[in-house]
Amino acid sequence: MSAKYAKIAQRIKTVTQYGFGQSLVVAAQLLLSLIIIKKHDAALWGSYVELLLWVNIPALIVHFGNKNYLLKAFSDKPASIYQTWFTSLLSRGVLLVAAILVIIWIPIFQTYLPLIILWVFLLYYNQAFEALLIHQRDFKLSMYTELTRNSLLIISVLACTPILDLRLLILLVLAAALLKAIIYSIYYFRQFPPLNFTVDLSLLVLLLPFFIPMFLGTIRTKTDAYYGTLFFSKEDLSQYQIFISLMTLIQLGATYAINPFLKNFYRVKQHIVSKIEKQFTLLGLLVGVAFIPLLYTIVHYVYGFHFSLLSFAFAFLFVITVFIHLLLISEFYKYDKQMTIARMTAVVACIQIGVGYFLIRDYHIEGALGTKVLGQWLIIILLLVLRKKHIIRT
Repeated sequence: MSAKYAKIAQRIKTVTQYGFGQSLVVAAQLLLSLIIIKKHDAALWGSYVELLLWVNIPALIVHFGNKNYLLKAFSDKPASIYQTWFTSLLSRGVLLVAAILVIIWIPIFQTYLPLIILWVFLLYYNQAFEALLIHQRDFKLSMYTELTRNSLLIISVLACTPILDLRLLILLVLAAALLKAIIYSIYYFRQFPPLNFTVDLSLLVLLLPFFIPMFLGTIRTKTDAYYGTLFFSKEDLSQYQIFISLMTLIQLGATYAINPFLKNFYRVKQHIVSKIEKQFTLLGLLVGVAFIPLLYTIVHYVYGFHFSLLSFAFAFLFVITVFIHLLLISEFYKYDKQMTIARMTAVVACIQIGVGYFLIRDYHIEGALGTKVLGQWLIIILLLVLRKKHIIRT
């Protein structure tokens, strides 16, 4: 095999391992939802989704843009990646303590308070390893870890079906998350050289430009789901979450096609970036055409749900943008324009929050999908306009 084809084969292997590991999370969640809906009811899954959505808010805050910051820091200072990682973990512990103090006073968490605190801690801890996994391309580790913990979770849920309720479901999810934490700890800690136990609060200032666009972006992309917790029945919320999760598989496809090579992306010349953008724009269109019939088949024949043609049209309009969206965002990060992204995202988020309230209140699932598509297209347009304004192309 020539060096050129060997390199291509290695890249395909890398993307496949990373993608399979990441896709397992969503695929396992979809299978879990199917089991619970078929063997129990949609309301139980809807109750779990509602709680999960709100748990993700403090988890997002304690993450604090850590992954994107570390990936860039690792590229800048490859000799000190473990110390940089460890200092970040300890320094963000301040945010974890603050988040727990706030969680104690939030009414929706009171029934399961000890479990919620443990849940947020495990999310904080496991998320910390994402930067190491991507930078060191330990995708086989990620793949086997996700396969193991999600398989055990699904088997446990099946075994507990006769007595399954929300508390037991949360306990099983936490047990699986704890297993993941143990595996990553054993694998990475044995590689660590002697490290300094350093809490550097000034690091939070460096993390802030990465956190703000990530936080605003998450709020923007989840506006429809959070409004769903207010306006949807538990059954409708369950169905909507499954529909969106299937769309998320395509987002993951874009992510794992690009993330393993982000450290290279930050270094390549602009004409290469332009070429990649054109290829991925076309790929988005092709994927959208192929995906919508598959989406219809799964939700209609597997789950037995019925969505309107307009819902599938919205899904198509969303899916075709996911590749170019990720590339444009990465390009802004490359030129240290994180705050530009933050300001732009804040504007779009405000539009979505305002318009989405009325759309979702009056049109429910179609309104939620319309809100998601509106935000995605506004972001794409603004990214293209602001890129020229800030002379991103050099």
